[in-house]
Amino acid sequence: MRAIEAGLRFLIQQGVKHIFGIPAGSINALYDCLYDLPELQAVVAKHETSSGYMAAAYARITGMPSVCVGSSGPGATNLVTPAANAWKEKLPVIFISGSVPSPRLGKGGAQELGADPIFAPVTKLSRMVMKAEELPGAIAEAYWTAISGVPGPVHLSIPIDLQMTDIGDMVLPEVPSLQEQLALADITLMDATLEAVLQAGERGALLLGHGAKSAQAEVLAFAEQTGWMVATTPRGKGAFPEDHPQSLGVYGLSGNDKAIEFLNSDGHKLIMVLGSSLGELATCNWETRLTAGKQLVHIDYDEQELGRCYEADFALHGEIAPVMRQLSAGLAQAGIGLSPERKKLLEQLHFARLEAAADALEMETWNTRTAIRMLGANAPEQTRFYIDIGEFMTYSIQNLLIREQQQFDININFGGMGSGIAGSLGAKLAEPERPVLCITGDGCFFMHGLEVMTAKEYGLPIVFAVINNARLGMVYHGHMLQYDRCLSDFSQQRVSIAAVAQSLGIRHMQVESVEQLQAAHVQQWFAEGVSGPIVVEIVVDGNEIPPMGERVKFLQGATY
Repeated sequence: MRAIEAGLRFLIQQGVKHIFGIPAGSINALYDCLYDLPELQAVVAKHETSSGYMAAAYARITGMPSVCVGSSGPGATNLVTPAANAWKEKLPVIFISGSVPSPRLGKGGAQELGADPIFAPVTKLSRMVMKAEELPGAIAEAYWTAISGVPGPVHLSIPIDLQMTDIGDMVLPEVPSLQEQLALADITLMDATLEAVLQAGERGALLLGHGAKSAQAEVLAFAEQTGWMVATTPRGKGAFPEDHPQSLGVYGLSGNDKAIEFLNSDGHKLIMVLGSSLGELATCNWETRLTAGKQLVHIDYDEQELGRCYEADFALHGEIAPVMRQLSAGLAQAGIGLSPERKKLLEQLHFARLEAAADALEMETWNTRTAIRMLGANAPEQTRFYIDIGEFMTYSIQNLLIREQQQFDININFGGMGSGIAGSLGAKLAEPERPVLCITGDGCFFMHGLEVMTAKEYGLPIVFAVINNARLGMVYHGHMLQYDRCLSDFSQQRVSIAAVAQSLGIRHMQVESVEQLQAAHVQQWFAEGVSGPIVVEIVVDGNEIPPMGERVKFLQGATY
């Protein structure tokens, strides 16, 4: 048995089903093995960076480690950006790069590069394998490192000759069970936190980061028990249903006014933050009013996040779901529940907000915000919204109303333009039955748009809504807000993205008005039984100023 085949059989044994990447000389032995391993499907992307985003999305949604491969040299360096993204997102992605034959290392082989030190700063483990018989064990070590403790990416560089070496029959490595790794919060601190929650009564608030998505049912139960208002960070959007009476929407970059006003006010005595690192984009540039005069409870499974940006009165290191179950049990034991009077008040306020939002939508003129609101209102109940990086993301954060059965993904902390296009493929492979709507822009499409071809080749029915304003919108408006001028190069002559899709043999639609974006149209895009993607080009002028003021203030140095 070849060494790389033994490593791949180990991954199959762990439940890995896909290999994302692009084949090329120094990694071709791995792809040759896939002929004999039908359990592993190769997902061949159009660019290595895209394949890394696909693998990251797959790992995020399934909770399973994913595998992404590239050749030596530029193939490997093209994977560094998605590796850094996975590092920031704490995702267990196993990056494998090929290398020139081991006897030729250091002798100027084509595309030779010592990739392991390049990956080291953005991975939990990065090493070159130098003995064929150690390769299966190295892959097992990488797998275990990726999932143990706080998850994260790893990288192996493997010379082509070692991949091909016959190491005979061998017993595949095994990894320990993860059950014993669950982080349980300190009991004494839990009791003190419960007492603080009881003392706060109805004067508490929740701020949910991305980590809270691992405990949505528990968070919902706790919120309904306490009657506390709930906001999310941009990454946490979707952790709490935004059509719920207690939802404030998003706090942070492009946040909702009601969330920002409420959390920055003195209307509550305690704020509980779940699963957020409380960085710039989550906190309106580390706004001091968020915690001023209030007790702060910060709960996270990564101990390194506690106290990094805000000093917490109660810093609980533990898995969010069991912590919230314990707190809810303590509240129930104390006889705490939502009073009928507060429930009625919350519902009245909620219905008033919904009516105001509906009235506003009817009066909207055709622009980016209107298009995104209509996409959200007309999308199926189970939709996963996968948002790319650009001007449109600010409108998506603020104006998409994520309902209980829907999901929202955005790589806002480190995702590059086009990461949403590629990530939506990984999302669809992770959950084939869930509708996926990728909201992206023309600038993103010009970077990684040909991954719609990958979606076509693998029959993935993804809706790609491309906001086309014929400019790098966020850059343009950022410069105009900050400097009152910008280079003409930020805009370009409008290109018909629908025509590009047509040339690729992909379903396409061009939308230029409210009348073309009604529920019936969206239902057609998501029609059951349709194979392959659809590219919906949404043509707008994009002259309105997007809700990105906090970001501009940060860049101006106002928060230093």
